[in-house]
This record gives sequence, structure tokens and C-alpha cells, in this order.
Amino acid sequence: MMKLMCLVPMLLAVASLARSAPPAAPTFQELMDPALFPDPQRGMKVEGAAVGPGGVAHVQALGATVAITPSRGEIVFHQRIGHPRPMAVLRFAQPITGVRVVKATAGYALLAIAQPKVTIRVNGDSLFMLQPHEPVTLKVDREIDPAWHASYGSNHLLADEWGAFGLYCSEREAADQFDPYAGTVATYSLPAEAVLWVGVCPPKPYDWERSLRDNVVWHWSNTLAYPPDDVLRSWKPYGNTVLLQSEVMLWKDWNLDFVPRLGVEELARVRQTIHDLGMRFIVYTSPFYFLKGTPLEGQALNSFEGFKGWPPGCGTGENMELLMAAITKVMREYQPDGLYFDGQYGDSPAALYALARRARQVIGEAGILEWHSTWALGPPPFSLPQADAYVDFILRGEGQDQKYTDYDYLRFFVSGYNVHNSIGVICNNGSSVPAPKLCEDVLRVNGRFHAIAGWLDRPELVEVLERDYRAHLTPQLRETVEREIDARQAEVAKRAEEARAEREALRKPPSWGEPVFAEEFATLPQADQVVSPQNDNPFSVADGSLHIRGRAHTYAFLRIPLKVRASGFVVRLRQDTDDGMSWGPAAMLRWGNGAGVRIGARSDGKLQSDVSGNQQLGGEYRPSDWVWLRARWGKSQGVVEWSNDGADYHHLWSFDASGLSGETVDLLVGKVPYNGQPQDYIDPGAVGECELDCVGVYAR
Repeated sequence: MMKLMCLVPMLLAVASLARSAPPAAPTFQELMDPALFPDPQRGMKVEGAAVGPGGVAHVQALGATVAITPSRGEIVFHQRIGHPRPMAVLRFAQPITGVRVVKATAGYALLAIAQPKVTIRVNGDSLFMLQPHEPVTLKVDREIDPAWHASYGSNHLLADEWGAFGLYCSEREAADQFDPYAGTVATYSLPAEAVLWVGVCPPKPYDWERSLRDNVVWHWSNTLAYPPDDVLRSWKPYGNTVLLQSEVMLWKDWNLDFVPRLGVEELARVRQTIHDLGMRFIVYTSPFYFLKGTPLEGQALNSFEGFKGWPPGCGTGENMELLMAAITKVMREYQPDGLYFDGQYGDSPAALYALARRARQVIGEAGILEWHSTWALGPPPFSLPQADAYVDFILRGEGQDQKYTDYDYLRFFVSGYNVHNSIGVICNNGSSVPAPKLCEDVLRVNGRFHAIAGWLDRPELVEVLERDYRAHLTPQLRETVEREIDARQAEVAKRAEEARAEREALRKPPSWGEPVFAEEFATLPQADQVVSPQNDNPFSVADGSLHIRGRAHTYAFLRIPLKVRASGFVVRLRQDTDDGMSWGPAAMLRWGNGAGVRIGARSDGKLQSDVSGNQQLGGEYRPSDWVWLRARWGKSQGVVEWSNDGADYHHLWSFDASGLSGETVDLLVGKVPYNGQPQDYIDPGAVGECELDCVGVYAR
């Protein structure tokens, strides 16, 4: 199961690309080298590259055509699969000269521009990579109306129902002025040797036949990782592929190596039984949790005895060489039909892309690769479709049950149809078991389910899977999906204009009236006191503010139920001596569907928001000072802002406001954990004090 990621920074720049193997932690610059990934994979090829009349260069990949017109100083990106059309235009500040094709193979095309001096690589998966050797400014214009978008720093993905394009920059914190609703969506001022990627989506056709045929039975256990033969045989009616996930119980030292916990012979028995049934199987491995050779190696977990939580992981790929050696051994010695990756390199587009291509090399073209990718790249729902395209099954949505009613989340992030075009699977391994409505919603976005082994012992769930899911896996599903997608595509321009207007409104001060609920803490309010056993009598009121005394990483908050259709809230607070970060002073609105908005302060001098599982950190303030925080939203978008005087607010983050609805909501104030749940961190920390001065909730 994918766990809450705790990313670590890249440790070192890695060795020269003159070596035959990719470096341990790839960079954007290193991936320009034609020695890396010279051959096409998964049928994604460069079909031609040439310079024609007027010096206009064309490169054609499976999913895109790239046209470079020197006289206009522009590069136009066309989608080829499904609905051929222009997607985006990359514009130089001046005309360009001297475009030539340096080399073209089935795997990539390498081009050079003489003025300004630029190298371009176009891969068969429709990933365009540009590296200037002198400073340049590039503007990216969109040719489609966005139905959905997501970002991670200066990396962005824009999609409509028929396709998408992504922007990925080696300068992750570049001030690119991103605006998905403007004609020019981003402007990149690149220093020499920086790299900008443009990915055209989808990079490959969707395999409809396989999506209807291949079904996975997913087994996880904290006690048994080698099911007996009779259990394995009982799964055959529900799928043709078995996923053996039970990481701790499957492997000894699963964070450091992959050695069968019960011995090679027992794993061979499982393999033989599955193969005798005419099925295939894949086994657990994890780039993220593979700690060998990293500073985190000492935190490896090898038993559920005394379990206190999952270890941190590697988000940038510095463990890649050791991981590749380990999974090569798994494939060679234990002979599974493929691998399941529990978490990838979610902090680095370059490492994520290299991981996809290297893993495919290890597994082979016919092998099965599944990614559990709820945290794909940065905070969800952001991703890199050009990496996802090398994967067979992509599992997303763990712990995000509150997002299952959000069409856009299911459509563009979980399903990924017309985006990456691998088979997108909903990871509903929590409380959201198969139900008729969830089956309907997943199918309408062209998503899929795995059959979790525990469901198969429950006749009522088997009935739902058979009647409301599997019965619809017929060729007619494609017609149904395409019909609805085309209908929604016809509304994209209108909805994009509405979203643009909402975005503009959120850039202005709120037009709120009086709050529908306000508390200034003249006395301790009537509320449920939700307090950790580690905190004794934490609440008091003095000088018109709520004082909270408690351990740094523990909870102590008031819960006040409200009947209101909220559109925002404001809180004034002070960190003072409290050492909490994700348990620091905060206010939160939480709805019955699990969605929530939390805004608060941290002892490291940063501010924090948590919106339905997505966390943002930033801003700067002094913990000894009072700070005002404000969150507000419309139908689809929201913003978090801060102020030091309650009058002049500054933008911190924008967020997806889908799911923030309902006529009842709980207001939580105090030491509210990042997820709004009454739970402590494993290290409670020292005792400190924080204060909240006032809180107000506003209605639509």
C-alpha cells in the first residue's frame, strides 16, 4: 500500500553520461544525452525527422508532430492520436536560425538551432526536450481550452477530454507566471543549460482489448504473503493476473533487498500454481521504500512487531542503481511475470521518467509493470504522462475516498484516458468498497478496479463486482465512454470561461458580508474538546484569546458543528513556543464526505495548508508574531492567503475546491493535525504553548 510520502532531497550530482548506465539520480540535463534510452519502447517511435522548405523542421512521433518554423520563432505541437489538432505553441522572443537534424532514429530525434544556440531532443513517447546553451525566454501558448489542470512548482499539466500537454522545467521554482486560462499559459526565462520539456498526450493509443480482458486479483496481508494452493485456485474466476503485494511478509528486509521470507521453494510453489492455472503474477517492489545505500538505510522496517508506522522514503532517485540491480535479480531468479512499484520518485520528473524507462528495460516489453502512484509527482493530482505511458496498470486514489465523487479526479488522474493511456485503476482499498454508484462513476471515466482478495470472501461485494462492473467490460463500453467524453468536450470552452471568471474573482478581495459564525474567545466556547491523552487540561482563555498548552506533535482542538454552506474562513493565531508543525495551531473546516480545508502555522517559520489530503508549505513569518490566515473558494477553485494585519492579504496557494460542499460542516480550532483526525505523531515532542485570537466562517 502506498503510504504518506516523506521525500528526501537529492544528495549528489551524479557521474558523467559518458558511462553506459544512466546515473543514480538523473537530471534533466543528463537525459538530453543520446546515449540514454536510444531505442523505442512499448511501440512509441519517432517516425521521421527532416528539414523542409524555408528551413521548417518536422519531427513525427507516435503521438505527436513537432513543427519548428524559424521565421516565426515558434515551435508548434500537434496531437496525432484520437483527435489530430494543434495543442500548444512554444515561442522564442526572436526569430531563430540554422535548424538542422543532427540524428534521427526510431528512438529519438536530435536537432540543433544555431541562433540562439539550442539543442532539442524529441523522444518516441512525444516528449520534447529543449536545452538552451545561452539564456532564452520562452512563452507557451495553449491551443486548447483547459477542462482540467494541475501543477507542481513550474511543472504543469493541462487537459481537455481529448488530450493534454505537460510542461516540466529543470528550474522547479522558476517564476513562470502560470495561468491555465490565459492565452500564454507560462513564460520561462531559462538560464544557459536549463531544460524545458513539453509532453504531448496521449503518447500512445489506449489498449481497449486488454483493458476489457486483463483483470488483477490483489492480495495483501500482514500475516500471510504466500497463499495456499486452494486459495490461489479460488481466485481464477475473478482475474487472469495475481498481484502479491504483502511487502513485509513477502520479502525479508523488504526495504533493503528482496529475499523470499519463506524461502525460494515456497515462492516457486506459488508461481507454479498460478502458472498452472493459466494466470500470471507480479510481486511487490518499491523504488520509494528501497533504502539500501541511502542515509535512510538505518530506518528500514522488517517486521510488524511493535509497528509504529512506515519508514520515510527516497523521492529523487539516488537509490536507482541499487534498485535496478535488486529488481533485475528478482526477475531473473524468482521469475515473476512483472513487478508492482509501491511509490516512485515523486519529487523529480527526471528521475521518474528514467525510472519508467529503465524498469521497462528490466521487465521486458511483454512483462507487466504496475505503479501504485497515488502520490505520482509532487502533491496529487499531478503526474508525468510520458513516464506513465511505460506502465501497464496505474493504481491511484488510496486514502482519497472524499475525491471519489469528483469527476475530474477520477477522469484525469485515476483513469488517465487520453492522457497517458495506460490502464488506470482506482485504489479503493479503504472504506469505499465496490458499490453500484462507484462502479458507475469509475466506468464512465474509463477506469478499472482490481479485485481485492478480501472482497472475494464477501458474497455481497462479489455480486456488485459481477453485476455493476465486470458485466460492463464489453466492447460497448468504449462507445459509452466516447459518447460521454464527446458530450463533455462540447462544454469545455464554456466551463473554462466560467473557471477563468472564478479565478479572476478570487484574485480580488472577498465580497463577504458578516460571518455566519464568529468566535473571539472572550470565554471558552461551548464545543467538543478533542484532546490527546498526552495533554492534560490544555485549554484556557486569557486576554481575549484561546491558549493551548500541549506537546508539540499531539492534538488538542475544539470541534464546533455548524449548519452552513461555507465559502471560506479566517483565523488569527500565534505559534509562540509550540514546536508543532503539522500539529501546530490551525483552523479547519471538515465536511461529512471527508473533504477538508486546514490552514495553520508551523514552528519552522512556515505556513501550511492541507486541502483534502494535499499539503502545501511556504511563506515566512516569525513564530512569536500573530498571523492572519484566510481560505476561500468558489465552485471549483480556492485560494489560501495570509496577512500580518488582517487587512492586506498576500496569496499563498491556489487549490482545487471540488468536493467542498454540503450544508453541515465541523469547525476545528486549536492544535489540529494535518488530516483533522484525533491522532498523535509517534514522537509527541516537548510541551509548548500557542494561541488563537479569533475565527470566522463565511457562507456563499
